Amino acid sequence: MVFPSCTSWFALYGIYCTFRLILKVVGYFVVLTDRIQLIDRYSAANLHEVVSLHYDLDLFIDLHNHILNGTVVHRFRFISSDVTRIVLDTRDIKVHKVYGKDNKKTYDYTIAPFNYITNMKNQQLVIYLDTKYGYGKELNISIVYSAAKTATAVNWVSPSQTFGKEHPFMYTQCEAIECRSIIPIQDSPSVKSTFDVRLSINKTYKAIASAVFVGEEKKENITIYNYSQKIPVPSYLFALVAGEIEYKDMGRRCRVYAEPSKLNESVTELSQMEDFLDTIETVLTPYIWGTYSVVVMPFSFPYGGMENPYLTFVSPSIIVGDKSSANVVAHEICHSWFGNQVTGKNWSHFWLNEGFTVYAERLIGLKLNGTRYYESQSRIGGDNVRTLAKELKDGELTKLFPNVYRDGPDGIMSNIAYEKGYLFLKYLEDKIGIENFYGFLRAYLTSYSYKSIEVSDMRRAFEAYTSKLTKESLNADPKDLLADIEWSTWLYKGGIPSIAKNYTNEFIEKAIKLADCYLTDGECKDVYGKFGLDLRIIFMRQLLLHNNNLTEAKIKIIDNDNKVTVTEKNPEVLTLWYRMAISKKYTDVDEKVKEFLKSIGRQKYIVRLYEAYVHSGKKEYIQNIYKELKDTYHPIAQRAIDKILA
Repeated sequence: MVFPSCTSWFALYGIYCTFRLILKVVGYFVVLTDRIQLIDRYSAANLHEVVSLHYDLDLFIDLHNHILNGTVVHRFRFISSDVTRIVLDTRDIKVHKVYGKDNKKTYDYTIAPFNYITNMKNQQLVIYLDTKYGYGKELNISIVYSAAKTATAVNWVSPSQTFGKEHPFMYTQCEAIECRSIIPIQDSPSVKSTFDVRLSINKTYKAIASAVFVGEEKKENITIYNYSQKIPVPSYLFALVAGEIEYKDMGRRCRVYAEPSKLNESVTELSQMEDFLDTIETVLTPYIWGTYSVVVMPFSFPYGGMENPYLTFVSPSIIVGDKSSANVVAHEICHSWFGNQVTGKNWSHFWLNEGFTVYAERLIGLKLNGTRYYESQSRIGGDNVRTLAKELKDGELTKLFPNVYRDGPDGIMSNIAYEKGYLFLKYLEDKIGIENFYGFLRAYLTSYSYKSIEVSDMRRAFEAYTSKLTKESLNADPKDLLADIEWSTWLYKGGIPSIAKNYTNEFIEKAIKLADCYLTDGECKDVYGKFGLDLRIIFMRQLLLHNNNLTEAKIKIIDNDNKVTVTEKNPEVLTLWYRMAISKKYTDVDEKVKEFLKSIGRQKYIVRLYEAYVHSGKKEYIQNIYKELKDTYHPIAQRAIDKILA
């Protein structure tokens, strides 16, 4: 071996140092570029240069002619130097004028395509400033505009599609990136703004926003409703509803809104709202939103619930007569802390909103309904997400922290975020103990209230909290315990980790045993009729998991024994049952399924049934039904069904 001379050593060392310096400079550039690009790739807004602190919104709503137009005034603060333009997200919005609220200057603007997202039209409103604005400066910009009649955030509901059948109805659904179709805005969860909204509408109707009511004015045939949101929220939590709506107060801080013909039924079904709120508040930090209201929507509403602050929307599918689906409201209540108070910074961090919320929702179930209910709900969620993880062909979509997809955030917003997120939090709870974990939740909420955060922030909060715990409370050294946590496995790898908890008890086993009895042609005891909702779901899921072993004859036996098609009312159970029946060409359910599809717009249910008919070879049959029903569904649900039928 020949050793280099001292001169050679110095030369090599110089090359090494130069190389490291180049890497460092490149690294800084990559980090900077990455931060600019990855704040939110689903937004065209120049989020790294300017933020909207507050906006005043003045809207005119015409329910009969599907008109939504007005003026928005943004108070912008510049967070970078030498900024010469402001870029906002839009979609099919017609801009009439852009001017300075204070200086009255008219600004030039263009509306250009935003082509990053491939499966839906998006645009960017570029406002050209007359001078350079530096860090910390503020500017009020007014934009006069009209939303398109086909705005994707809006569902214009015809009288025939309402419960009362006499008056039109309108509501918005802005999650994930639909707000840009009704307001030129920084449509990203990374930006939180306060807002004031003024809604003008025909005096026959009521208009409500996701904010605190501050008064109304009467002008000839118009009523003007004023609302104020003092807590900063992201754009996806902006919401409007308008139509013939009444309300009833439920306890000291809860309220239910609905159409008059639906109100009493809804009030009875949702009587536990105050208990839900009080129960979870004992574990978490104080509820910051004052009041909590629920609006029971027309059937076209595409989700089980939407957690708009002060104005949660829920599907009428949860009004089933036995309060068995009221846990949807418990879930939305928990969003008041997770999602609304502490928000995932972009849609790759979606699980921070949903995983924590499922965890808190299950705590409500545990404290009000006991261990058996808690374990059943957790088992159902675990079975669902394990099945989904196997169905998804793209492993990226089974990660808690997936890469963004160019077909929009809907592709990464799945049950993975909900149930895998919940299982991860249960894993962390098991590591440090339940009371310590409650303490972490409170510390997490206190640290990040009113902020939009990343997964790395959540991890830092957990490690900071846990490192201060004693060996006695942990039964382990904090450093050793933290070193043992498999963050990478949970956050950045696909699938459901083998270490994820799986729940069972004697009641769960009884439901599974009954399903197995039918699958193996046994003589099955008449116990199905005694099952509560949770066990009926577990029974149906066990059958569906072994769908290959089912036949039309077995489906018929199950139906004859248990009268499922005739007597079952809960849409969760019915969807599972109909999927199996359709797959085995058990045509006795076809008329019932058609009526079901006519009476419900909740995407979770109807999409699976359209899929089932396509997979069973009856595509033309279900296409004809869809032609009849398409206009009764929300645009979000239409997009999903169109994709299946294509």
